[in-house]
Amino acid sequence: MQNWIPITVDNLYDTKVAALVDACRTAALAQGQTDPTSRDIQSCIDRIRAEVSGCRTNQVDSDLTTIPKSLLDLACRMIIRKMKGRLEIELTTQEMREWDSDESYLKRIQLGAVPVDQPDAPVVAPVEPRSNIQIASKNKPRATRQSMNGL
Repeated sequence: MQNWIPITVDNLYDTKVAALVDACRTAALAQGQTDPTSRDIQSCIDRIRAEVSGCRTNQVDSDLTTIPKSLLDLACRMIIRKMKGRLEIELTTQEMREWDSDESYLKRIQLGAVPVDQPDAPVVAPVEPRSNIQIASKNKPRATRQSMNGL
């Protein structure tokens, strides 16, 4: 079973009424404009991955379209809020409370107070090359009146 998963429109249908999700996907599109849902999904994925990677002890998955599976519900709520915002649909009181809670939870993840699922294919950080510079002397040079006389 995967620890990090992508988010699909089906996940959004599981979070909110399908009619609302469909309305957010198709309403108020300009002529020729494509469904913004995939961009909204990726934007929220990017935000969650940034919060996860903000903690030194966390690793992210090499697949840029995935998040820890334990954050799926939080991600879906974020995406729905973003989609409703595009249409200027006011958030419910419950959604506002969830938003505050979600932001607090992401902050705790970033601070390392909440562990996240280990990535299936972690990004391997590049190894910094070692410098070949050697220090010839550790003694500090001293300038005295005699050594500086005549300069």
